[in-house]
Amino acid sequence: MASLYVHALADEPTRSWRANGRKIQSVAVGKIFAVGERRARAPELSESELRFQHAVVVHIAGRVAAVLPAQFGALVDDKALDSILRQRESTIREALTLVRGRVQMTLRTVAHVRQSTEENVGSASGRTGPVSGKQYLERRRGEASTQLPARVEKLVARAARCVAAERREATRAGTIAVYHLVEKSDVDAYREALDDLRGVTVSGPWPPFAFVPELWP
Repeated sequence: MASLYVHALADEPTRSWRANGRKIQSVAVGKIFAVGERRARAPELSESELRFQHAVVVHIAGRVAAVLPAQFGALVDDKALDSILRQRESTIREALTLVRGRVQMTLRTVAHVRQSTEENVGSASGRTGPVSGKQYLERRRGEASTQLPARVEKLVARAARCVAAERREATRAGTIAVYHLVEKSDVDAYREALDDLRGVTVSGPWPPFAFVPELWP
């Protein structure tokens, strides 16, 4: 039997359906259900495949109360699937409980890149020698901060009553992504609380992509 290419995990089964001619089905491992398609190999990374997987996950999220999207490329045989889900069962069930009845809202804005302590010390000591490309990237990664501009932090705090969980991610390009887990019934109130935000993009609701524990090898 072909391996299962996993699109998402859920705590209830879904009826099988076809998307672009591909059969999407649920496979039970105890009380956890892996939703995916049988394939001999993982799909090649491409915009069309990323869009397809996103559409499948959105469809699953519309059918179940709790969904954990899988990372792209999660192809596992039945033995490995059983092993992974049983070994990580408590972690998965905890994550499913967290996201149940909730959706992800995403804020993106430009961050202020701060000079690192290492660079301040180097400057003070007159150390101005060249650095390698790897050293430069590591330094930039160390500089990345998830602190939003004060004005934005203050407005984001107004939406706190709608937020069940938060994750932040900074990039070397100087942007910050703030992921909020929000009750489906609170999405409108969340948007209203952030209505005055300028220079910030707010998108969603999405499946909770940012609130999935590491699972796949």
